Amino acid sequence: MILIVLNVLFYILAFGSFLLFTLKAKNTLKYSITFIILGNIFYLIKLLIGLKDKEIFDNIDAILALSGNVIMLFYGILLLRFKVLQNIGFIVSFVGVIFSMANLRNLFNHNEVSYSSPIFLIHIISAAFSYAFIILGGMFSLLKLLSEKQIKQKRFQKTYVPIYTLMSIEKFAINMSFIFLTLTILFGALWSFYYNTKLYFDPRIVVIFLLWFYYAILVHIYIFRSAKPSTISLLSAVGSSITILSVVFIKHTLVMR
Repeated sequence: MILIVLNVLFYILAFGSFLLFTLKAKNTLKYSITFIILGNIFYLIKLLIGLKDKEIFDNIDAILALSGNVIMLFYGILLLRFKVLQNIGFIVSFVGVIFSMANLRNLFNHNEVSYSSPIFLIHIISAAFSYAFIILGGMFSLLKLLSEKQIKQKRFQKTYVPIYTLMSIEKFAINMSFIFLTLTILFGALWSFYYNTKLYFDPRIVVIFLLWFYYAILVHIYIFRSAKPSTISLLSAVGSSITILSVVFIKHTLVMR
């Protein structure tokens, strides 16, 4: 049990380290690599003990955990050679965290499901905040595009808001959307260990993960200025539209034990 927890914990620390590099441009590479190495070491020890007890890869959770650790291992090796890859570290490490967390399922699968548990409540609150910031971000992005059009046409209406104000709100909304989507997935994964393996194919969970990936790319583009501001605003508006459609038309299909 403790080996699995430490394995996941160090990958979460690696994710935090990469995220700090991305958001604050701090040189955290040596810490990130250290956390990846420690995470792999604890998984390797757990794997060797499992081989000795002949209890490995006996379910889909173990296979997903192996995949997550292999991803982190090869990414860490590549990172030693190509340091520029740390730019996508927060994306890769988050995928590694989610996959590795599958091993934790076996620690909780005898507990009763509770919709009143703090973990579930945090998951729901995080989801609500992520949807709110995504939708608000899309609204201000559209307003920014409209304001840019007014400036080009030299035609200002009463609804005009300074571009820099809109850009600040848009950036804040995009960053908060990503942060709360991350919390939604992490706490949703923890709570969903009470459920059967249909978890991995639940439409809403798949959509949320795709939204997280979409906003991870959007945050990356925004921070490293890999696209024009108008393109970022358009992507934000598209993300908001996709979110609204998913909330309206896509439901959970999880079945309790």
